[in-house]
Amino acid sequence: MNSFKKYLTFIFLFFVGTACEETLDNVEPTREFEEAYFDSEGRVQQSVGAIYGKIVELYGGSFASTTKPISWVLPADDLSAENAGVPFDAFETLNSTNGRVDGVWGVLYEIIARSNFVLEKLEDPTIQQVYQDETLLDSNRGEALFLRSWANMWLWDWFRKAPLINNRITSLDDAVKPPSEGFQLLDQAITDFETAATLLPESWDANERGRITRDGANGMLVKAYTLRASYNGGNTEDYQNAITAFGRITNASLADKFSDNFDVNTENNSESLFEYQASNNTTQENPFLANDFGGGVGQMSAYYSYSTRHWSSGSGGARVGPTQKLIDAFEEGDPRIEETFSANPDPEENFAGYFNGEGPLNGLWFIKYVLPSRNEITGFGATSINNPRILRYADVKLLAAEAYLQTGNTGAALQQVNDVRTRARMSNSDGTEAAVPANLTAVTLEDIANERFVELAGEMGIRWTDLRRWHAAGYLDLGTWGVEEFGYPHAPSSFAFEVPKHLLYPIPQSEIETNQIIAQSGNNPGY
Repeated sequence: MNSFKKYLTFIFLFFVGTACEETLDNVEPTREFEEAYFDSEGRVQQSVGAIYGKIVELYGGSFASTTKPISWVLPADDLSAENAGVPFDAFETLNSTNGRVDGVWGVLYEIIARSNFVLEKLEDPTIQQVYQDETLLDSNRGEALFLRSWANMWLWDWFRKAPLINNRITSLDDAVKPPSEGFQLLDQAITDFETAATLLPESWDANERGRITRDGANGMLVKAYTLRASYNGGNTEDYQNAITAFGRITNASLADKFSDNFDVNTENNSESLFEYQASNNTTQENPFLANDFGGGVGQMSAYYSYSTRHWSSGSGGARVGPTQKLIDAFEEGDPRIEETFSANPDPEENFAGYFNGEGPLNGLWFIKYVLPSRNEITGFGATSINNPRILRYADVKLLAAEAYLQTGNTGAALQQVNDVRTRARMSNSDGTEAAVPANLTAVTLEDIANERFVELAGEMGIRWTDLRRWHAAGYLDLGTWGVEEFGYPHAPSSFAFEVPKHLLYPIPQSEIETNQIIAQSGNNPGY
């Protein structure tokens, strides 16, 4: 385990009061006081690691939260649930009391709270003095800004009117914030990503692998600017800023093979700009607990059992598989097919019981990350130390292709798409070059959309964001989509997608009940 992964179990709780009774004078506190904690550079690194560590609640397998990752995998038209009526697949039962909606909202704000805490501490001259490496202070600022921005971007994309919180909350009065308006959350995320890109290092030492770098911040800027352009009337300046950020990426390149992006043996490779550092507590990995307890309990791993028949994957029909629409989108002979779905993913039965019976949809299993040859299972056989790749360079290149196309540089757009297609051809398991997908001679937005569909299929949070932003830009009309367009495999009676209602998630009922300002403004349209 590298030293950075050790930070991810840091216990992020402090006493903020003092004992006032004489009878307590000789009682040792169970935790250290905040004011005395930051006495070394290493202690500060633990606090930064605690921000990263909270990401496990979005990608990990804490059964107490009933597998939040399903909210990232669905909804969209690339994957569907094995059972009918799953809220994030069928929409019909998606509402403000849904536990996963509430859970994702809460975790994103916990990431923001931890980021704000660290940013406040880094302004303290006494804490600045503990740094032995002056450049590390700027790097830590960049990390906290990046992680806060990442959370803000998702809050804007999924909830839109979520409150903007840029300072540490120290009282209940501070905790009641008004809803954000318009692009406020996304604008703040972009501003902070830009600052982070100037503070972060080009790379980290090998034992700090996985910490965000300058390339990662610029890659996320490409995503954020393209997202804003789509909702901002195809704003040329946003697209140009995306291109500028893309040009600042200096060390990234596509991995040799498509499969390298999902293999535990090729984590943190040249294509991975940001990934969650899934790990395994060496004393005990317990997915029934969160990771804030330290010691021998809690979970630090990733969860992929929504793709299998492991006993933990069946809650609420959470098993997923490829839609017929996704299957049909691949050209026959594309090497990415056998790395994306399979009828027999475990012929040697290395994952006994995982793939028993026929595949959940179309007789096929969605196998990114769970193919036995590239996975490593931990924690009750339900979780994995295979890192979820949050931002890949292929994703960024295809977004840059869109920005180039929308600003008239068709040659540069074509190059980005063909780079991805060339790598796909070179990804045969036997090392030979496939005949497809052949390079394009011209490129359209439809070509880029199709390439994103097959290259990024089932990867968390990508396809649904793409569909909604293209709807906002007028490139497609989700208002005309039904079960066929979504690839929904069950009876239409259990499917209830509505525009504009389901273009956003509902504000959680817990927030409405505790925040009078949010309650007065009402939930998102239709909820």
